[in-house]
Amino acid sequence: MTTDFTQGRVSRVILAFSLPLLMSTALQQFYNIADSMIVGRFAGTVSLAAVGAAYPITLFFVAVATGASMGCSVVVSALFGAREMNGLRQAIFTSLLSFALLGAALAAAGALLSGALMHLINAQDEIFATARTYLIIYSLGVFPMLIYNAATGIFTGLGDAKLPFWLLLISSLLNVVLDYIAVRHMGLGVAGAAWATALSQFVAAALSLLFMYRRIRTLLPSGGGQRFSLPILRNIISASVPCIMQQGSVALGHTIMQSILNTYDTAIIAGYEAASKLHNVAYMGMNTIGNALSTFTAQCCGAKRYDRVREGFRVSLVICGIFAVFVILLFALLPRQLVGLFMETGASELAYEAGVNYLRIIGPLYSIITLIITAGGLMRGTGHSMTFFIETVTEFAVRIAMCYVLTAAISSYTGLYWAWYFGSSSGFLMCLILSIRIIRGLPRTSERLPDGER
Repeated sequence: MTTDFTQGRVSRVILAFSLPLLMSTALQQFYNIADSMIVGRFAGTVSLAAVGAAYPITLFFVAVATGASMGCSVVVSALFGAREMNGLRQAIFTSLLSFALLGAALAAAGALLSGALMHLINAQDEIFATARTYLIIYSLGVFPMLIYNAATGIFTGLGDAKLPFWLLLISSLLNVVLDYIAVRHMGLGVAGAAWATALSQFVAAALSLLFMYRRIRTLLPSGGGQRFSLPILRNIISASVPCIMQQGSVALGHTIMQSILNTYDTAIIAGYEAASKLHNVAYMGMNTIGNALSTFTAQCCGAKRYDRVREGFRVSLVICGIFAVFVILLFALLPRQLVGLFMETGASELAYEAGVNYLRIIGPLYSIITLIITAGGLMRGTGHSMTFFIETVTEFAVRIAMCYVLTAAISSYTGLYWAWYFGSSSGFLMCLILSIRIIRGLPRTSERLPDGER
C-alpha cells in the first residue's frame, strides 16, 4: 500500500502514517534494549556494563543505517510525488545495491577494529573482552541491517509505513525469543545476546527483499531499461550524508560521554546504560514524527503543495508536544521502576541511583526537544538537510564541551546529564530561527491537484 500525502486532511494523513512508523521505530529500538534487559537480569551488572560499553559503537551503525534510510526516503518521496516512475525504478535498485555494499564494508570494519574501538572509549579491563566479543558478533548483523533500512526507506518514501512495521515485529519477536534462550537457558551471556540480534537482522532483511520484489512488480511497469543510476545515487548521497552525519554526531556524542563514564564505577556504567536506553527509545519514538514530516513535506514539495507543508509542520509540532508530555510524566513518576527492568535481583543501589538521576534530569528537556525534532523533519523534507546537520553538530559540540566542564566542576557523573541542557538549549534557538525562515520562504501559491482535498 502507498500513500499520497498531497491529498486528504493533513492531521489525519500524518497521524495515520506516523503510528505504524512509531511502532516500527519502537520495535527497532527494542532490538537494542532487549539485549540489555535480558543480559542485565540474567547475566548480571558486569555483563550489562559490557553491553553498555559497546553500545556507542553499535549506535553508530544504527545511525548510518537510519540516516541513509532517511535520505533514501526523501529521494523516493520526491520522485513518487512527481510521478516520475522511471526515476523511481532507478532509485529503488540504486538504493538497494549501494546500501548492501555499505553494509558489507561496515560489518568488516566493526569486526576487525573491535579491539581498537574498545580501547578508544576507555573500556575497563573487567569488561573489555566481553564488550569486544559482543561488538564482533553484532557487526555481522550490520550487513542485513543496512539492507532492511534501504527497504524501509523505499517503503516509507512510497507512503507505506505498515509493511516495515510487520516485518520488524516478526524479527523483533524472534530476537527476544532467541535472546532469552541463549542467555537464560544456554548460558551464552553477552555473546548469545549478540548472536540473537544478528540472526534476527538477517530475517528482517530477507523478508524485506521478498516484499520489495513483489511491490516493484505491482507498482512499476514491466520491461527493461536502466536500473542503476549514478545521478540518482548522487542525489541519494546528497540527501543521506547530512542525515548520516547528523545521526552519526549523536553516536559520537554518546561515544565521548561513554569514554568519560567509563572512568567511574561499573555500577554507574550499568545504571547509565539502562536509563540511556530508555531515553533513546523515547527520543527515537518522537523522531518518527519528524521522519513522517520529512516524507510528507518531500512529497508535497514535489507536487508544489506548499500550503500543506505549512500545515503539516504545525500539526507535527502539536503531535510531538503531546508525546513529550507523556515522556516527561513517565520519567518523573516511574524512574526506579523503569530502571529496574534492566537490573538483576539484588543489584547495586548505586546502579539504580545513576539510572534514576538520568531520567529525572533529562525528562524535562523533552519540552524543547519537540521543536528540534519537528524542525529537523521540515528541513530534511525541504532539502535543507545540511542546515540541520550543522545545527546538530553545534548542539552536540556544546553538550560535549559542557560534559567535561561540569563533571570536573561538580566532581560527579551527573555533570554528563546536566550538560544536555546547554546543548539542547542552543539547538532549540537555532531550530526556532531556521524553521521560521523556511516557512516564510515557501512560495505562497500552490498547484492544486484535481479533486484534491486539503
